[in-house]
Amino acid sequence: MLETIEHKTEARIRRHGMIKAGDRVIAAVSGGADSVVLLHVLHRLRGRLGMELEAAHLDHGLRGVEGKEDAAFVMDYAASLGLLCVAERADVAAYCRENGCSVEQGAREVRYGFLRRVLLKQGADSVATGHTADDQAETVLMRILRGSGSSGLSAIRPVRDGWIIRPLLDVTAGEIAAYARMHGLSSRTDRTNEDQDVFRNRIRRHLVPLLQKEYNPQIVQGLARLADVTRGEAEYLDGEATAFLADHARLEDGKILRMDLDAWADAAPALQRILVRRLVRTLGGNEERLRFEQVEDARAWIGRGPVGRIRELPCGIRMECRRSELVLCRGSLTPFRLNLEVPGRVEVPGTNLSVRVAEGSAETAPDATAYRAVFDAAAVRRFWTVRSREPGDRMSPFGLAGHKSLKKLFNEWDVPRLLRDRVPVVTDGTQILWVAGYRQSNEGLVTGKTRRVMVAELTVKDPT
Repeated sequence: MLETIEHKTEARIRRHGMIKAGDRVIAAVSGGADSVVLLHVLHRLRGRLGMELEAAHLDHGLRGVEGKEDAAFVMDYAASLGLLCVAERADVAAYCRENGCSVEQGAREVRYGFLRRVLLKQGADSVATGHTADDQAETVLMRILRGSGSSGLSAIRPVRDGWIIRPLLDVTAGEIAAYARMHGLSSRTDRTNEDQDVFRNRIRRHLVPLLQKEYNPQIVQGLARLADVTRGEAEYLDGEATAFLADHARLEDGKILRMDLDAWADAAPALQRILVRRLVRTLGGNEERLRFEQVEDARAWIGRGPVGRIRELPCGIRMECRRSELVLCRGSLTPFRLNLEVPGRVEVPGTNLSVRVAEGSAETAPDATAYRAVFDAAAVRRFWTVRSREPGDRMSPFGLAGHKSLKKLFNEWDVPRLLRDRVPVVTDGTQILWVAGYRQSNEGLVTGKTRRVMVAELTVKDPT
């Protein structure tokens, strides 16, 4: 059994390139049997793999004294192997209240956030978790019962996000128990794993044993194979989605995404489903919170929704159908009002935009563009305001007679409704001088008599 588990673990590690010689690996250890065996096996393999090994433990703050005892157990266990262990305590209950999620979901998000911090702080290359073949089988069954597609059926990936690795995915719970007995390894029992109100626990305690007894004794291994097969399909579609977004979408400011709707219409439904999730992920949303029906609703709406109509997605993502493109952004921009002196510069809050203004000679003044406005210094005030749009805004656009409402001008300039609050409006305190990125006004125009000018520029900071 010893050689079998070590062989399976090493084989999976090498097959998926989880660990390279010289890597520093953090083992996530809860104190349960799976994670205890994980740390023990990795400790025995570290010489053959040429890696450095440490441990990490998070008390979720859900089990009071028992949680503290788990932390002490893990610290002692790591020390007995001569390993460093980083431990923290979190308030998962408060996190769930603030984010409106289940305890299971909140605990997972907090846990991976903690592990990511440890990874970066310790300068490690990966974090190993103790997921087993049984965890894989349970996850597949959960996804089947909830109506998942192929991406969901791929379940627990051997490597996730480039830094989370699952070396024990070929090892069953029975093998874990036998290994622990052979080496005299003790572990902690989490009583919440017995809570039958938790969906996964009911699958583990009732459905899997029933399937093993009445239908297929090797159901765990069979479901794990199903996950491997569907993972290959999902990875292929994910590659297609990556190529699609590279060719037909562009990210602006890290918060705005524009996608070509003609290309979307030509994409197969299977690819569209992946793309909806990728769009959410690209904008920093949690795609795991998207239910199948939400993906289908979004897929049906994209390209068919009325032009200018805004649709909400979970995770604070909003999308707007335009004539030829879909515009998405995360969150909404808080109204802003900033004072701008001459010369001077201000950063537009919540964006990668800035507005700067300088004074110079009319003889060397550059030409005006959408991103640059040039004014007669003697004809405009010297203290400006850079702000977001406000109700009742009107201006006299350069080249046109009379005034128009900013709302009507935004419509004429085809500015997406989602982005209008991000557009900097430059005023002298009484009138609009320039809608940055679009048009300056007829106020303070340069003439043949102009000697000094004020040059205002809208700059876009490179997010990299």
